[in-house]
Amino acid sequence: MDTRTTTFEPVNSAAVDRRVRARLGRWPDDDEVVHLVLLDHHMVPDASHIDAWMAQARAGRGRTIRTGALFPPSVPAFVRAGFRPIDTLALYELDLRRRTPNAPRASSSPHRVRRLRPSMLHEAAAVDRRAFAAPWANDPATLADIVTATPQHRARCVRDDRDRNVVAFVISGRAGDLGYIQRLAVDPAARRRGLGRLLVEDALRWMRRRQVSRVLVNTGIDNHPARDLYRSLGFDEQPDRLQILERTLR
Repeated sequence: MDTRTTTFEPVNSAAVDRRVRARLGRWPDDDEVVHLVLLDHHMVPDASHIDAWMAQARAGRGRTIRTGALFPPSVPAFVRAGFRPIDTLALYELDLRRRTPNAPRASSSPHRVRRLRPSMLHEAAAVDRRAFAAPWANDPATLADIVTATPQHRARCVRDDRDRNVVAFVISGRAGDLGYIQRLAVDPAARRRGLGRLLVEDALRWMRRRQVSRVLVNTGIDNHPARDLYRSLGFDEQPDRLQILERTLR
């Protein structure tokens, strides 16, 4: 995994009360940025929650604290605490009860979907870095966190036929009857081959077999290829916009 010295020790579960909980960890490839993720998008923190999380981040020697994607009801409390928006995401939802994922057709794609094993996360992280500009790319450690973020998960990839390196991957998850496309990345050199569609279709079939009824995914509002892909797969854009916010701690 990452061989650098980590100046912030992750807190697996930071709980201020039973209703509003968050996980604190480090931001990919930046040891001084603390990543704060609410453990349920229905949670709406108040000033006491945010103050406690910032105190924990300072104790871990973080210089900046950055949230995960926040739903609109949670944003005002963070803004009042001095956070500022740094990115806006579009939210999409697919009702699997009304849509059956396409069956795989061996003749339609020469690419084979394979299991993304833990030993392959370094390759996947390299793809992620090429696909997303800083500071949004993941490293192997944060990809491992994404894989285990939901009670059930599935990680799949496509390898290049020539050098066998990973060129695209998807991480999906399930919690109850709700599914998530948590991360999808395609190497820029391998785009326009239908790999993103192939991987998302595979994830949707897995979710349907596990009785998932609705699937959520978010992506940057400027990521037009991803937005076009999700719309073409039957996802409906939601009225809510998600926001990522940050604040300097020192």
